[in-house]
Formats: sequence, C-alpha cells, structure tokens
Amino acid sequence: MSSLSRPSTGQDLVNPPVRAYVAAYGLWFLTFLVGLVVAFAVRDVFQMAMVFTPLDRYGVHLFNQISVVVLVVLLLALVVVTEAYYRNGVPRRQVGVRFARVIGILALILAVAQGVRLALEVVAGSVNLLSVLILAVSLGIYGGAREVVKRQAQPADASSARREVMSGALVGALLAAGAVLIALAIKTPLNPYDEGLALVGGMRVLHGDVPLRDYWAIYPPGQSYVLAALFGVAGENVLVERVYDTLVRVLLALVIYLVSARVLRSWRWALAPYLAAAVLLASATFYGYAVFPALLCGFAALLLGFIYVDRDKLRWLVGAGLLAGVTVFFRLDLGFYTAASIGVLLILTWLLPPEGDVAWGDRTRRLMLAVLAAAGPALLLVLVFYGYLGSVAGFSTMVENLLVFPATTFRAVRHLPYPPLIPDWSIWSGEGSIDVRLDRMLSDYLRFYIPLLVYVLSSALLVVSAVRAGRGGRRFARTDSMAAALVVFGAGMFVQALSRYDEIHVLPASLVVVILITWMVRQIPAGRWSQPWVTVPVAAVLLVPFTLYFVSPYIGLSNIVRHFTPLGCYSTLPRAGCVPTLPGQDDAVQILDHQSPERGPLFAGLPRHDNVFANDVSIYFLAGRPIATRYHELHPGVTTTQVVQEEMVAELTAQAPGWLVFITWGNPSEPNASRFNSGVTLLDDYIRDLYKREHTVGMYELWRRQP
Repeated sequence: MSSLSRPSTGQDLVNPPVRAYVAAYGLWFLTFLVGLVVAFAVRDVFQMAMVFTPLDRYGVHLFNQISVVVLVVLLLALVVVTEAYYRNGVPRRQVGVRFARVIGILALILAVAQGVRLALEVVAGSVNLLSVLILAVSLGIYGGAREVVKRQAQPADASSARREVMSGALVGALLAAGAVLIALAIKTPLNPYDEGLALVGGMRVLHGDVPLRDYWAIYPPGQSYVLAALFGVAGENVLVERVYDTLVRVLLALVIYLVSARVLRSWRWALAPYLAAAVLLASATFYGYAVFPALLCGFAALLLGFIYVDRDKLRWLVGAGLLAGVTVFFRLDLGFYTAASIGVLLILTWLLPPEGDVAWGDRTRRLMLAVLAAAGPALLLVLVFYGYLGSVAGFSTMVENLLVFPATTFRAVRHLPYPPLIPDWSIWSGEGSIDVRLDRMLSDYLRFYIPLLVYVLSSALLVVSAVRAGRGGRRFARTDSMAAALVVFGAGMFVQALSRYDEIHVLPASLVVVILITWMVRQIPAGRWSQPWVTVPVAAVLLVPFTLYFVSPYIGLSNIVRHFTPLGCYSTLPRAGCVPTLPGQDDAVQILDHQSPERGPLFAGLPRHDNVFANDVSIYFLAGRPIATRYHELHPGVTTTQVVQEEMVAELTAQAPGWLVFITWGNPSEPNASRFNSGVTLLDDYIRDLYKREHTVGMYELWRRQP
C-alpha cells in the first residue's frame, strides 16, 4: 500500500458504523449531565458569595435571577456546541479525545468554583470536607482529561520520565491525604464505655494492677500494657491514647496500601483500597479499640508473608510469625485468623507453585521449613506472654475470661440479629428524608452481604485458576495465592463480627473487602475495558461499594470535623486533653474534686444494677481516683448475678468510697439477654442503705456516703 492510500491523522472514514454515533450521543448526554452539575455548583458558590457582599436583599435577589438566566444560556450553548462537536468527530475517530477536552474544561470550571467556595468557608470558619473532596476529584478529572488529550496529540511523547515523577508525586500526595483524614477526627467526643475500658485498663496497669487478677476483663491485655507505658512516659491524658490510636490507624492504612500493591502488582491501583481504608478508619470513632493494633500486626504479618512468596527468603516468614504472635497480645481471634491466612498462603505455594515443575520432596521440605520459620516465633511469644499472665492471674481465670465467657455469656447478652436476606422495606413508612430512610434500610444490609458476596466471588475465581493450574494450563500466580490468603483473613474478620454484628465490628472485614474488590476488577483484561458492555455494568456495580465504603463514611467524617475541629478544646478537665465529654461529665468530676479533695476511692455505676447494659467507665480515668471494685466494667450476665454482687458489696464495704457516680442513661433493650432483669438487688439495696443522692448534673447523679 502506498503512503497516499493510508488514512492520515484526522482523515474522514467513508462509512462510520452506527454504534459510533450511538456512543457519541451517549457521551453528549453525559456531558449535559456533567454541565448541569457544574452549573448547580457555580450557582451555589455565587449564592454563598452574595452573603459576603454589602448588597441589600433586593440587590442579591436581582443578581440571583440574572445568574440563573446566564447559566441557562450557557447550558443551552453547551448542548448545541457539543452535539455538533461530537457528531463531526465521529468520522475522524476523535469523539473520545473531544469528550476528554470538554470534560476537562468543565472539571476546571468546577475546580475554580470549589476553590472559591473553600476560600469563603475558610473566611466563615467552617470548612466542609465535602468541598475538599469535590475540589480534589475535579482536579483529578482535569488532570486525567489533559493527559488523554496530550497522548492523542503526541503518542510517542518522550517525557515518560517526567510523567513518572508526577505520578510518584501524586501517589505521595494521596498517601499523605489519607493520613491527614485519619487525624482529623481526633477530637471526636469521648466514648464513655469502649474507650473508657482502654483508658482505665492502661491506668490500672500503670498503678500496679494485673489484668484478670486485679480487675475483670474479657480481652487480652496487650492494649492495656501499651497504654500504661505511654501514660508512664507522656502522662495520663485522653489525648495521649488518641495520638497513639491515630498513629496505629495511619500505619494500618499504609500497610493495607503495601499489601494491596503486592496483590495488585500496581502502586497506582493500590490507592483505591488505601483511600477507602483511610476513610473507613477515619470515620470509625472507637478510639482505644484493641482491634486496630491487632489488625496492624495481622496485615503486616500478611505483608511479610507476601514478600516471602515473591523473594523466597525465610527471614520474612520469621518476621511474619513474630507479628502474628504479637497480634494475639491484643486479640486472640485475630491472631488465629492471621495464622490461618499465612498457613493457606504457604500451603497453596506448596500445592500450586508459581514457578516451574519442582519435585514433591523439595517442595515439601521447603513447606516444612516455612511452617517452622513462621510458627516457631509465634508460638514462643504466645507461650511466654500467656504463660506469665496465667501464672500471676491464674490459668483457670484466664481461660474462663478470655475463651469461655466470650463464647457463651457474651454472645447471649451482646448478640445482635443479622440483616434478613430480603431488606426490610417497611422502613419506607417511617419518618425522615428519603436518603436517611434509604441509608437506614440498606447500610447494615449491604455491610453484611457485600463481604459475603465478595468472598464467594473471589473464591470462585481462585478455584477456576487452581483447576486450570492443576490441569496444566496457566500457572497459579503468586498474586492468586495472596488473594486466597486475604479471602481467609477477611472471612475470619467477618466471623469475629458475628458475635455482635454492627458497623464497628464488621469494619475489619470491610478493610479486606475493598482490597478484594479491586483485585477482582484487575482480573478484567485491559482490552475488555474498551467494550461498553463490560465497562458500563462494572462501573454501575462498583457504585454500590464505592458509596458504602467511601462516600458514606466520608460524609460521616465531614460531619464530625464540622462539629469537632481537631484544633478545638471542648473540655476543662486536665486529663481529658480537650476531648469533648458527655453532658455533665466535667461538672461531676469538678464536684468530686471540690467535695472530696483527698481523692479517695470511687465507684461509677448505674441507678440500678439488676438490669445493666453499660456504665460510664471513662469517668474513673477523668477523675483519676482509685477504683473501689475490680469490676469497673458493669457487664450484663456478670455484675447482675448474685455471686458477683456479693463480691462487689464486700469490696465497697472494705473500701468505703465516699462518693458514687451514676450515669442515668437507660438500657437500650437490645434483642438479646441484656434486656432481662436478673432480679438480684443486693448491690442496689446496699447503696440505698448507705448512700444518698446529693447532686444531679447533666446525665449524672452523685451519691454521698452517709455517716
């Protein structure tokens, strides 16, 4: 063929197919929708700017009406111009680049508008994180569209090194942005029960108490020992615990990014699960939650296991074993699931090696060495830690509290029902806006069933790959073994949430789900993405997890930061570290300091103890006083029993605390055994015989011991 007969760049096609025009008009309609969104955003910013002008209400109204007319005219111009622009681009095969050029311009307009809005919000002293997100997304779309146009114009551009530098800078900026998001919620109001347990556990260990022996607990004491060490160095302050917790979450998100990069074989693709994990962790307000350091160690152990699979060096497995052992210091169940996922990783590399054929004997010897390298350090740490704890607290007590109680009584009094297979549509008849009712109906449902669906689909893909590998087809890739380990790890995280299914307990499973969803998307061949019947359904399906695991928690985080900025100070108590407390909590502690300056022992209870759900544990820490009983946590099924109340009465008789503090919230009457009255009133009778209510402040009552 001569050079004259070849189509040159921009040369018309003789007969463009009909589907090309259909695609062009589809993009044209999409452009109109994007233009409509941009118009609403610009008008919103214009109305916000009018607030800062000296114009009277008549002038503002006039300018608003003019702005509507201008925006409508511009939208009509956009519709007319882009229709001709895209239609004429079909014969030249330039619809895609023309669409990118138009969307880039609209994104730039939106970015400018959001920049102005952010500036106005800064002036008003009320920055909204949603504005930041919209600005970042619009700038990202503009950058992507600009890159598409440049590549179309210069397909053989030699500035690849510059693009790599810019790509690296973008990755670094997004990693930093995720860390900042996690830190923004540090002034969330104090959680009086769950966070109080962490604070008081650290305080009691710091002052010489031994977990399980000197105070009742049902979780491993690793978090208590860490917080005790931090309190000993930096002082007993809520903010010390929160800075530690925030650093743990930031490290956890970064480790998730590194794990994702190994599984996905892409630093860029790994940003998707990283950002979702960062937002999920930022919006989870359970500070001091021992699951977070356990997850950090668990994911880090998996990461070292993945590095071992890639590099075949046993030292990485030794590190993985050490981290798996440390995981057990914080949570027994998470330590077990971590060990199981590493075991699956090693077994799969033994059964389906990614490299060429290797003799069974050599593979088996390698497997035995790998198991010893990982299991040896883990077992050694577990035996030393729990051997010491059992020797000082009693092995029978340790087994009862850490194993038997969580599997029996805890499940009976804390279990929550799972969402039904068919969503409860009756909620539509309730009160509230459509979005609130929809969120209430679907959030828990989707959090429960999306992980199950993702684990099933991931397992199916892995089984297909394993069957092909077993029949001599393509090799079972290293990333397939890694994904299988993540499926086991995530399934374990889901199982641990079943004892009390709610948003915070299913969070660990969600962190694994966002990695596996990205991994499944990566399984779609690159050539398929150019086919609309693949791209459109996949994009539509991904909207659900994107909304659930990013948009919804991001909105929640935005609301938190709007009300409790990280630089604000919301409490006058020195030990609170400016963290917001409950209504009346500051006053209750200040009354205690004034009425009882000798700082005698304290008991924090409830108006009644025959039917309990949770007490305010945090007030022990805020008051900084000795605790009059080993049961600082009033747990249903424990402190509602005759035996324990007899023990508590004996302790209160011996300690003779001058003051009792009761929080007056009621039992939420959950659908489990915690809503039932035990009929045991021994503790309540003792209190009413010897104490009298003196003060009521906010949610609290203060009772004084009578002479």
